[in-house]
Amino acid sequence: MNSTDSRHSSKQTLAKPPRNQHIEMLRVLAIMGIAVFHVFLSWFEQSAGLGAQNLSLVPSHAQVLAGSAPSMWLMSLINLLGSWGNHVFYMISGFFLIPSLAEYSHQFDYWRSQVIPTLKRVAIVVVSVLLYGIVALMVNAWLMPLPGAGTVSWWGMGLEFIWLYLCFVALAPLIAWVIERIGSNAAQWIAVGVLISVYALNIYIAYASQGDVYGRGLSDWRKQMSAVTYLVSFIFAGLIGQRIRSTSVGGNEPKARQWWRQPTILVELIAVMMLVLLMITGILVSRGEYTLLYALSFKSTSLISFVFAVLALLLCASVQRSVKLAARTRTHVISALAPGILGFYIAQSLMHAVWFTPCYAVMQTILGRAVEHSEGGIALELCAFFIFGILFALVIATVLCIIDHFLRQPLLRALHLAK
Repeated sequence: MNSTDSRHSSKQTLAKPPRNQHIEMLRVLAIMGIAVFHVFLSWFEQSAGLGAQNLSLVPSHAQVLAGSAPSMWLMSLINLLGSWGNHVFYMISGFFLIPSLAEYSHQFDYWRSQVIPTLKRVAIVVVSVLLYGIVALMVNAWLMPLPGAGTVSWWGMGLEFIWLYLCFVALAPLIAWVIERIGSNAAQWIAVGVLISVYALNIYIAYASQGDVYGRGLSDWRKQMSAVTYLVSFIFAGLIGQRIRSTSVGGNEPKARQWWRQPTILVELIAVMMLVLLMITGILVSRGEYTLLYALSFKSTSLISFVFAVLALLLCASVQRSVKLAARTRTHVISALAPGILGFYIAQSLMHAVWFTPCYAVMQTILGRAVEHSEGGIALELCAFFIFGILFALVIATVLCIIDHFLRQPLLRALHLAK
């Protein structure tokens, strides 16, 4: 056997990183984080726009929040949580998909062999969108009107995260092939350079050139940067998965105890970063810098959310398979909810008005009572506001994942698109 064959053979013997329950739990946390984020997003945007110094004598609902430093501090953290969940969504897919494809890219029939698997991945997204689109149109016709239902923008920009995901999985064979030809070490350095450039532009967008956030079209370079940012997350996570695979024996025990494979160090890093984040957001809130507070977690541009997502992925991947996450029953619950992240994304994009309308009505009522109360009463009402919003988001996310478990996933299995 020549050196080339030996190299190819050694690549094929590398074990795949197991889909352990820690990463499945990360999927569930991403779903919950995104759900909570969407409930409070409009409240944070309105309140951050008011600013601490722009309160009238008769406060509105948003002004009650803007006048409460703890409320603004908590909403800023929730906004970062949503951005974190988006990055995790793309990262987990890249973490598993790119290393697996890179490993087999040396096969002589690589391109032909990837046609069917790639078409299946694309079909999963298309079938999922069509399924929930039909359900949404039925809701629009028989239950309640949904904003923009059936329009081109509803199917298009309304599902931009889903179409980005479709593009990424469709491009994955090419991405993996290029990475393997460049070499993992060179690709990692290139990725770091691209990462620095992308977030330099993102920081400029967030703090100097947000533009019309709601009026962006596909031709707007800031909208394109959002897509590029998530693509970088997808590829960067793939490189992490490839490095973990190349430094493991049998997919379980690392050859060397690199810092990024040690859970204790990763937990300490996350704790330090969280402390720094709490200090930064606390200082901005205390100074009334609500515009900077909003920019800190502006959409995909949040470098903080990206770093937290990377550390969370590394932590979940570093915990050995032999370590039990929870009791058997809890593990089954996680396994049932985790695959619902795609269905949740689609459903909440197409039909969010169904549950957000009653949710916001209750939250407005709570804030309305806060306007009428004294300072002590306001504090209690604001606590009720956040408790209700968070619990409502968690319940809705859980319900949607359960529905997905019994609706979309059986359909995919029936069509032989999933196991």
